[in-house]
Amino acid sequence: MIYAKLHTKSGERIKYHKNFSVWPGIKFAEPINKSFIRWIIGNVKKIDFWKDTWATCTSLREHIDLPINQWKECTAKVSDFINPDGWKFPTDIFLAFLAMGIDIYSIPCNPNTKYFQIWKLDIHGEFSIKNAFESTHNRLDTSWWWKYTWLQCLHPGLSRFAWKLINQILPRDDLIQRKGIQLVSICNLYGCTTELAEHLFFECTLAKVL
Repeated sequence: MIYAKLHTKSGERIKYHKNFSVWPGIKFAEPINKSFIRWIIGNVKKIDFWKDTWATCTSLREHIDLPINQWKECTAKVSDFINPDGWKFPTDIFLAFLAMGIDIYSIPCNPNTKYFQIWKLDIHGEFSIKNAFESTHNRLDTSWWWKYTWLQCLHPGLSRFAWKLINQILPRDDLIQRKGIQLVSICNLYGCTTELAEHLFFECTLAKVL
């Protein structure tokens, strides 16, 4: 599905911006799960030396403070430091690893095998959505209000209404207008002003009485 969304019918990657409802979730989960993904080094030509997670649980870039414009010149691949016998690092790179507390020669490297990624939380290194959820859901921040919203003593309709209200997704006129839909906004109770959240729940005459 994602491939079809971001590629043309001829198989080429699109070169323009395209809205995709899945991206917010991907962006949210990426930093949480990134530390659980690891490269197994082999005959590697695509792993970015600085940006990919292969030497530690984070990328090497996160250990080094450089201006953004200088990172554009850092295009080395891990394959640039591998010869037929294994690792081959210049002295300055090796010393940089030591300064970061990384024993680079302790990382297995077999040039005769292919490289691949593993999910470190699975005994077989295989990723699954179920395993990722079970491993990371406790790390997510919980809103303070949820336990007051989803109470057994409350009707589910009221809980659902409160959840929508707090998350700013009730179909109010002002939210509908933000989506580009043209309509005349007016309070349906007294018709004295536009339909805004502040007016509906705090400023409206009926709201003050309740």
